[in-house]
Amino acid sequence: MRLSVLFLTLFVYCIPRTALSQSLCGPLPEGFFSAGLAYLRIPGAVEADTFRFSYRVSTDCGTKATVNSLHIIDPQNPANQTELDWILDSSKNITGVSDPCLLLEVPPCHTTYYYHADARLNYNRNGYFASTVNCCRPYHTINLNFDQNNPSYSTVISLPYPCTGCAPCVGQVDNGIASWVRVPPYTTQNSSPVITSSDTILYVSSGRPFAYHQRAVDPDGDSLAFHFSEPRTFLVFESNRQNIIKTTPQFPGVDFKQGYSVSQPAGQGVSLDPRSGLLQGSIADTGLFVISESVLEFRNQVLLDSISQDMLIRVFNGATLPKPKAITDSLINSCASLQVKFSNNSVPLYPSLNWNNTTFQWNFGDGDVSADIYPVHTYPDSGTYQARFIIFPGLYCADTSYSRVILYPTLQAGFDHDDSCLNSLVHFINTSSFSSGRILGSSWQIYQGNTLLDSSGQFNTSYSFKKAPQTYLVKLRVAADKGCSAVDSAFINIWPGPFRLLSHDTILARGAILQLQANDGNFNQGGQFLWTPSEGLSAADLPDPLLSAVTDNTYHLYMRNSYGCSLSDSIRVSYYTGPDIYVPTAFTPDGDGHNDQLRPVPVGMREFRYFRVFNRFGQLVFETAASRQGWDGRFQGHAAPAGTYVWEAAGVTAAGRPVFRKGTTILIRN
Repeated sequence: MRLSVLFLTLFVYCIPRTALSQSLCGPLPEGFFSAGLAYLRIPGAVEADTFRFSYRVSTDCGTKATVNSLHIIDPQNPANQTELDWILDSSKNITGVSDPCLLLEVPPCHTTYYYHADARLNYNRNGYFASTVNCCRPYHTINLNFDQNNPSYSTVISLPYPCTGCAPCVGQVDNGIASWVRVPPYTTQNSSPVITSSDTILYVSSGRPFAYHQRAVDPDGDSLAFHFSEPRTFLVFESNRQNIIKTTPQFPGVDFKQGYSVSQPAGQGVSLDPRSGLLQGSIADTGLFVISESVLEFRNQVLLDSISQDMLIRVFNGATLPKPKAITDSLINSCASLQVKFSNNSVPLYPSLNWNNTTFQWNFGDGDVSADIYPVHTYPDSGTYQARFIIFPGLYCADTSYSRVILYPTLQAGFDHDDSCLNSLVHFINTSSFSSGRILGSSWQIYQGNTLLDSSGQFNTSYSFKKAPQTYLVKLRVAADKGCSAVDSAFINIWPGPFRLLSHDTILARGAILQLQANDGNFNQGGQFLWTPSEGLSAADLPDPLLSAVTDNTYHLYMRNSYGCSLSDSIRVSYYTGPDIYVPTAFTPDGDGHNDQLRPVPVGMREFRYFRVFNRFGQLVFETAASRQGWDGRFQGHAAPAGTYVWEAAGVTAAGRPVFRKGTTILIRN
């Protein structure tokens, strides 16, 4: 089985399908832009082959393509004709081929749609003539005239486009597009060439050289030649309120304006190499050019067939457009690493486009180069380097900028912390270093999730965490001279820590039993406890031993929970010896129901006269004559500060002897 492809490529400029019928009696607007036609032959049964016709339509991005029917006729039997609708296969975006020095306001963008239509054609000795027409080539071109003419015609094909409101008219559609191909008789067994170039729109600068390769292949391996050809249009007239398109194996040609011709469609400065298909040269005028090219197929030096394609060339005056600029940082100071990421703010900067050139060229000043858009380069050592950046190297619009790169020995930010336990003040120690200068400032931030808990500008800092177990984020930024800065961060796990004893001073009657209470912050599960001295304790390694003693003593506790958090604390236990007045040496008015008040304990007293508390300035902050009342740690409606306070108490014993006691106590606030 041998295959050959039928291609029609059509460029569309916002012309709706109904525009063909609504504008036949006058100049049509800009719309389609056409390329070539070929065929795919699939040998089949004895009397017929299946042919696949392929059709390519391009539009500006955002414009939907519309296509007219494909017509197939037998030139020897005009009544034998077939009309087929095109079936859409796929689409893709193309950019065209652009002079990169053109700094256009909007990057080129076109969409190409691919269609096909299948036909089963009987064998004959004459072959077939396949054609399709569409509207329209761009109307305002520099080289084409779109003048009316009256070539002969012989075959009439009726299209289903009612000409509502049109007066009877006949003539050439000035900028219409006609594409056709001759399908040879079955005895030839030939496949037409296939045009493989996808971008057939060029954006060039006036007076500047350009080059574009028109590429095609032939499935049979036949020889191909490339030539300029005459762009074709079609004739139309109205009959019985239908639009009639006249088709023949020779569609009428479009006239060229003065100075342009079929052999020189873009002037004397543009040529097409017949062997390679290289279109090159320069164009002095600015504006829009439409060039028709043909690919001719030869076998044994005999011409078999040809396919044609239109090229669209947009020529701009580069002198009136902004110039490309290479823009990057002029000075780069790096103290954190020998690796440098270079910025690229050049104009233009279209990372998604392929300019078919080396758009960017970097020389890092150490012998290494790169063509990346945003290069990242690692230097071999600290020092000063001169980096060079060129946009569009080798082109007439090339622009160069330079960066001075200064790499200092590394500024390192770092810190340690001394604890990871709740109920303890965690200290963060700044270990940052900079061998090339001085660290000028530090900035700390402590986060729980995205919430900033605390910040500090001190060289070292500390913080008391409120929740555990919990992970916190700690960040340290240090700034040094020479414009350097560095950042370090770490996730800190804070674990539950032991709590201080609820009471630090207890008075008991002789013979009373006291149960001590320790809390390691983890429900006392797996913790270690040690009470000293152990005399009078039911156990020295439990959190809650029983104490049975008759002498005053201070009991020390060391505890460590399963998270590794430890605490040392103590409690003073005194026994009544009376008659006397006892007052605790410390209290904690934190509202937890334990040791919240400073209360006197009279023993063997017939009368309790008063209890008074003074601050360090000698001010009386509390007084009572009731033995069971105590001070709650408030003065004049506010919480009194932590610290040492003086107390005095007086009473009368059962024997009538007066008793006066005086001492100090400590108010503790967590």
